Amino acid sequence: MNKIVRRGDIQGLRAVAILLVVMFHAGLNVPGGFTGVDVFFAISGFVITGVLLADLESADAIDFPRFYARRVKRLLPALALMLAVVSLLGIVASPVVSQRIEAENGAWAALFSANVYLLRLGTGYFDVSASLNGLLHTWTLAVEEQFYVVFPVLLLIGWKLAARRRRTAGRATAAALVLAISLLSFIFYNTLGFASAPFGSDSVRVAFFSSPSRAWEFGLGAVLALVIPWFTQLKRSVAASLSILGGGAIVLGAAVIDGADGFPGLLALLPVGGACALLAAGTAHRVGVYPVLATRPMVWIGNLSYSWYLWHWPLIVYARALWPGSGSAAPAAAVASLLPAWVSYRFVENPIRFNAGLRGMRVVMLAVVCIAVGLSASLALYESPHLLSTATAIQEFGRARAFHADLTHGCDSTVPLGQRSGQQCVWTVPHPRGNVVLIGDSNAGHFTEPFVRAANHAGYSATVATSSACPFLPLDVHGSRQAGCRAFGRGSLVGLLAVKPALVIAAARTSWYLETERIALASDDTPPTRDQVDKARMWGASLAAYVRRLNGVGIPVVVVHEALMPPTAPNDPTGCAVIRVLLRRCERSFSRRAAERERALSLTTEMRAIAGAPRTWGVDFASDLCSRRSCPEARGPVLMYRDREHLSVAGALTLTSRFYRIVSARARG
Repeated sequence: MNKIVRRGDIQGLRAVAILLVVMFHAGLNVPGGFTGVDVFFAISGFVITGVLLADLESADAIDFPRFYARRVKRLLPALALMLAVVSLLGIVASPVVSQRIEAENGAWAALFSANVYLLRLGTGYFDVSASLNGLLHTWTLAVEEQFYVVFPVLLLIGWKLAARRRRTAGRATAAALVLAISLLSFIFYNTLGFASAPFGSDSVRVAFFSSPSRAWEFGLGAVLALVIPWFTQLKRSVAASLSILGGGAIVLGAAVIDGADGFPGLLALLPVGGACALLAAGTAHRVGVYPVLATRPMVWIGNLSYSWYLWHWPLIVYARALWPGSGSAAPAAAVASLLPAWVSYRFVENPIRFNAGLRGMRVVMLAVVCIAVGLSASLALYESPHLLSTATAIQEFGRARAFHADLTHGCDSTVPLGQRSGQQCVWTVPHPRGNVVLIGDSNAGHFTEPFVRAANHAGYSATVATSSACPFLPLDVHGSRQAGCRAFGRGSLVGLLAVKPALVIAAARTSWYLETERIALASDDTPPTRDQVDKARMWGASLAAYVRRLNGVGIPVVVVHEALMPPTAPNDPTGCAVIRVLLRRCERSFSRRAAERERALSLTTEMRAIAGAPRTWGVDFASDLCSRRSCPEARGPVLMYRDREHLSVAGALTLTSRFYRIVSARARG
């Protein structure tokens, strides 16, 4: 079975897997590159089963101490080195908002449980915040290490269940057991993609990160290794066809799958099935894709694949944080990461891995040292924000990331206005002239402070009702984490009609709903659609009907067009490296013209919708936030933006006088 482990095409397949992952992380046009991880899992199941079968067929048992000693020597030293260096670099190069998350992730990675940490954290793999975590990628190592703990025992049980002690009987019984468990894992994995999934809104994360839901990918590779004698008899033409189909499936998966497809799911069969097809074909004949995979460059990359996987992602994250807005920083870091990967492979991984003198208690001590190094480095990174907290620039940056009052007061909820209990979201004044209401999503919420101050100063009580990722309109939003949007919009409209406030100020990040491809909108009489034109038409009709109903009972309405935000191409200020924050190099100006382009459709849609309403006005803060050509991300010590989609509290407060004039001029009473 050693020939399975040392085959050139297997190393070449590892090269394909790591190249896909690295290209995806570097932001190159490979939407499904992350499926390289699924290829890795299938290869691991195949190779490790081959190693274990060598023991079973020679001794009818598994040498567990030797197996785990090899895993420790192979995996832990390189991981410990990466965690130590990355944690030290992270003190100055990590995105400032993610230092502690990265440190905690590192500690869990040192204990082979990074996937459990990410599940507890509630971060999805494709979330923007996840892209700031330089150790996000260690979840795959945790899944693989957990597989190594469970699978050898499972394989031994299957082998021992054989009625006879012949090889074919042991292989067949073990294959049947592994296949049955893999099938259960696959069913569990795909069940998590449905709305009625057992873990609710966390189900997709459980499917992506958890070992039970990923076990089938290892399992299919393992089953293939168990039944490999049957594939050695394949005809040359059949092996060639199988090889080409397998390679095509992997390429197709990388080209057509993306994070918006509900992955993981049935589409995962493309990379996993493709990898198994290539492994099976290569067992019989060196045909099809085999000669390409077995070339020296591919084998060289495959040999480096573990080390390159360890190093590429943190360096990409740090490069983006150090050179924000640079389109070449991530690809350059991906290529540059080959150097530390080679150094680790040449001077750490291989010398320890092939050191025959490292055995017994020495291996145990090696494991303890590697874990201690990872934990210590992570602790140093965790404490660094506290040590830097006295720096004025860090304090200013921290204040700019503060949540707005709608969140801190619990006003952000899908519970409709009128059905909410308590007065924590009502700011009253003595003898009020009336009540004015701010309603909408988080882009209404970021106006809370100037709205409340202005309303109270004008003699009105102020009420805030927001629901993140939900418009104030009675529309369903599909593809967002938030549920119950239509109920929030419809119920809040009923509440407004009942209480008849002196003024309603409504705001939303309209462009997000209209132009985000994964977001579908639906109304009472229109099915869900992702087409921009259809969504804009639906939004405009709903907004026109909304303001007509409020105006019809004498309620004036102000629709605040979304504020100009940093376009998506420049850096997100939350992803800025610590050293740039300390040097006050995070905030720049961005082009007003570019920002205007991003909201052009939403602005036109809203202006047309309210054009004929008698007591509805549109308000645009573009000239308050920007000059004719540019919009500054900082005005002196005031950092204007909390992130790419929201004003900071201090930035929003610069609009207080505008809100005062709006309330004074438009509110009844």
